[in-house]
Amino acid sequence: MVRMDSFVRETFRFRTERLSLMHKARKNIKLSNGFVIAKGQTVRSSLKSAHQGPEQGDDVMEFRPWRFLGKSKTAIKVGADFLPFSMGRHACPGRFLAIQEIKTVGVLAVSKFSKIEIQDPSKTMKSLRTNIGEPVPSGLIITSRKRASRQGDILDTIQNS
Repeated sequence: MVRMDSFVRETFRFRTERLSLMHKARKNIKLSNGFVIAKGQTVRSSLKSAHQGPEQGDDVMEFRPWRFLGKSKTAIKVGADFLPFSMGRHACPGRFLAIQEIKTVGVLAVSKFSKIEIQDPSKTMKSLRTNIGEPVPSGLIITSRKRASRQGDILDTIQNS
């Protein structure tokens, strides 16, 4: 599950363009540059800048599934560099269950299928003009795993990486 955890964390880091955190200001806040956020104003954070900013390294636009192997932060750990579940006292309490379910489905997928391919990768998400997106039907091609031969399939790739 360590590899699956790294894969999930990297997926959240890499594909955050449809996620944002919204908060309503409870009082007037003056930022260091002089800009004032008025009480009652809704503010959205940019997860993309947090997850793909220069402080994340030189290869932030490259998907590396094992980027977080050997690191102490797992997919449920939150902080300024990993915000899909917010942070601090506002961190999502359901993230533990959500990550466990995502990893379980991922492990089942790679153990049951040898190939999962999207027919049209350009069709991934449709903006709902909110802080989330909706998956667009893109036609998945799923190939069941053959019991006899496992050479060259997804599971071998994960185990041998």
